[in-house]
Amino acid sequence: MVGDAHAETSEDAPLFPMPPVTEQALRVAVLSLDPAAAVRFEREFHSAWQEAVQTDSTVPMHTFLHRWAVFVALRRFPARARRLRELEQTIADADTFAATRPAAAEIAAMLDEAAREAVA
Repeated sequence: MVGDAHAETSEDAPLFPMPPVTEQALRVAVLSLDPAAAVRFEREFHSAWQEAVQTDSTVPMHTFLHRWAVFVALRRFPARARRLRELEQTIADADTFAATRPAAAEIAAMLDEAAREAVA
């Protein structure tokens, strides 16, 4: 339809807005995106918390939150999540390091974009 020329497809639209970069908001987002990753989230959260207490530093928690915000940003768009999986498989299947370079470069660009979304 002519009037729908600019409408986003469900693959292009995010599943939800980028959540705040807080432990609770990211926990909910990760659980909705990938229940298996939610287990890693919990394990890493407790490890970061323990390190923060032991070192009397907020850096481990900031690092943890940023890492998982990028995870969410990468995967909240179905098309981007699918492309990331394709690129990861391309790298896993590659016979030479040189064969991985184009896919690695595209993943790096995706990570940069997701990192920008995570702090916006």
